[in-house]
Amino acid sequence: MGGSFATGGSAMTPDMFIHIGPFEAIFLLALGFFGGMLSGFIGSGGAFVLTPGMMSIGTPGPIAVASNMCHKFPKAMIGAYRRYKLRQLDPKLAVIMAVSAIAGVQVGIQVQKQIYEALGETGTNLYVSIAFLVVLPAVSLLLLRDVVRAKKLGISDTESTLPKK
Repeated sequence: MGGSFATGGSAMTPDMFIHIGPFEAIFLLALGFFGGMLSGFIGSGGAFVLTPGMMSIGTPGPIAVASNMCHKFPKAMIGAYRRYKLRQLDPKLAVIMAVSAIAGVQVGIQVQKQIYEALGETGTNLYVSIAFLVVLPAVSLLLLRDVVRAKKLGISDTESTLPKK
């Protein structure tokens, strides 16, 4: 991959993009649709599907992460607006999460930049892969813990405290 994408603000060069033939285009369309569907259904940005999926067809980790963020933003805004209209969005919680997410993204970009400078593209791909290998099982275990806890307490369904429309 050419250019120094990790420095921020540098111009993109043609060799930064992956080859997108017919197979890759169909794969990416299906991946994007599935990620969007997951986002609407469970509120996930689909990153746990999209980023590894893009990397599986040769997209470098940092490019897959950035592309996923571009995929995530419009669907998140549309989803948040629709959930707001359904009175399922807590604006104060949303603002707190947005501010902390913006700060976290900036830190993540700097960490990835340092890894790229120290280890190159291979290091950044490894970093992204390891992050998924750590985060996904951790989230799965937390969800499983919540299910087991609810089952022990006899909770079969939860009711939102947000006002009904």
